[in-house]
Amino acid sequence: MSLVICSNVTQDKAEARQSQSINDAYAFRNELSSTMTIPENAQVAVQSVKVNVDGRFAIGKHNSNFYHYFGEKLDLDGETAPQMENVTSNPVLVRLLDTAGPDKVLEMNKIDFSNVLQERIRANTFHPNQKGKPEVELETNASEGYKITFSSNNTSTNNRPSTMENFGTVGATEFSFGGNVFTRVNTDNQKTCGIAPQFPLSTSGGRLVVNLSGGTANANASGVPWVVGLSRMVNESTAEEIFAPDYFSDSADEFGVFDLSFCDFAVCRNDADELVLLHSVWDDDEDVTVLREVDYWNNGSTDFASGGRFNLASGTDAAQYSKVQFTITGEQVKAELYHNGSSQYRTITEYRPAEAATTYFKPVNQACWCLHPVLGVGTDGTNDTCSAEIEHYNGLEIEGYNATNGKNGGWFESCEAFGGIARCMELEQRSWNTYQDLATDTYVQKGFNASDSVDYNHVLILTQSSIYTGTEGANAKLTLGYNHSVVEANTVVGDKETFLSDITPETTSSQAIFVRLNNFGQRVTNARMGNRSNIISMLPRFDNSQEIGRLHFEPNNLVYIDLDNPGPLQVNEFDISFSYLNEQYAQILTGQSVVVLHFRKKPRDLL
Repeated sequence: MSLVICSNVTQDKAEARQSQSINDAYAFRNELSSTMTIPENAQVAVQSVKVNVDGRFAIGKHNSNFYHYFGEKLDLDGETAPQMENVTSNPVLVRLLDTAGPDKVLEMNKIDFSNVLQERIRANTFHPNQKGKPEVELETNASEGYKITFSSNNTSTNNRPSTMENFGTVGATEFSFGGNVFTRVNTDNQKTCGIAPQFPLSTSGGRLVVNLSGGTANANASGVPWVVGLSRMVNESTAEEIFAPDYFSDSADEFGVFDLSFCDFAVCRNDADELVLLHSVWDDDEDVTVLREVDYWNNGSTDFASGGRFNLASGTDAAQYSKVQFTITGEQVKAELYHNGSSQYRTITEYRPAEAATTYFKPVNQACWCLHPVLGVGTDGTNDTCSAEIEHYNGLEIEGYNATNGKNGGWFESCEAFGGIARCMELEQRSWNTYQDLATDTYVQKGFNASDSVDYNHVLILTQSSIYTGTEGANAKLTLGYNHSVVEANTVVGDKETFLSDITPETTSSQAIFVRLNNFGQRVTNARMGNRSNIISMLPRFDNSQEIGRLHFEPNNLVYIDLDNPGPLQVNEFDISFSYLNEQYAQILTGQSVVVLHFRKKPRDLL
């Protein structure tokens, strides 16, 4: 029998770290000055281990998931409205290990962690006025935890897009776009529609103004059908070969709007010269999302209360309308037409809480938070190449924003790209968006708060909640330093909401650490990873009175592993490493590591 003492360095300085070295505390080799003979049919056991665990902590899938909710706060009694089915928002999963793989472990100190936390919250913040704004910093209060601050970007500059992409039937682009002008280039009845995905529209009073008559635009003056809308970006096509959610069915033709497939909000001139307002809502009868008409003529605010659709070709006054304007105030969408004769905008419809929801647009909800201009121009058989011009647009220029890439666009685009589209469909089936419920639904659309931001609040869900449903797998309560599973802001000042840890975040890890002997032939199976392993022992770190610093492990009963050597082994080095269950190096070890191995010949009665 033989004891072999292995160590990476000769003295212990727990604060010292080595990197990219053969003498790392978590992976090292000891070479012998003379060859050592291990007898045939030998076994090895770990007699004792001494390591230093530094102040960093390990983040794995067991402690790295939480949800961020931005919307109307729910009543935590689980019964009083609002509950999840009453609101227009959903919790969004924030994975701190999003790019690391399911079994990856990240080891970091608090500063590193705060940087990762900020990056991951920003990557999963989808409201356009909140994108890029969350900040995380270390807090020096009693908890020594994290300070998370959410704020808004309420910019209102005229930031018009420079590009536009096909948003009609899949195939060739049937328009040109340059100098803010959209021009139809084909002469058939192909759906000619485009979307500008470059900038999302600000919901803080953001405006889209499209000129249709005068200067470089002539669609309305020429009497051809046209579409001016706002929509989420859709990157995948349906079986009908249109760009729309896969739970959408094309229905625009019912209203004579032949150049439109899908759009969240649309003001149109149809082929009968009628002013038509459409929005995409859920239809229980068809069990899909469809375009349905807004009865704007019944809205108390309208200037077009004619008892039905206003005709844009009838009477001398009709020819005076030259522009469409959308204005977004939180969740509320207002549509207007500009009247040249009076030099003012006239309201088509706007949200009015005392009236039926059939008379105004649906609320801007999480599935369509990021709205983009949509333009379509038709033909009457004579005027085939008419145009529309984006005159004004409050586009938000957000660093890294890309609506054509699901990772960097809105919530719908992210769900579409990463297999979460069912969550969008569930959201859009709620009563405030269901066509059959609009006549009686009493949902109060959210406008501005005192800071001219959408009247929402931030909530963090740190373990699975029965109130904020859809939060399976949340497990970061202790990692972020909280006693509660559902956390609201500590302070709200203007548009800033601040969250402070209320306990010291847990910096110790429940990740088990294992000892590996890498240059022998023992047969060990890591069933979790599904492969052969060199592991020979586990360190039960939490059996010790302390969890960081110098830790010593000595088992009461040695567990011997067969080396499966039918003949003697001539050994000139020992290759030792420490890993997590996923076989990743446990780099939270520092200073001196000592592993004492016990070799013996397998007892005769076990042969």
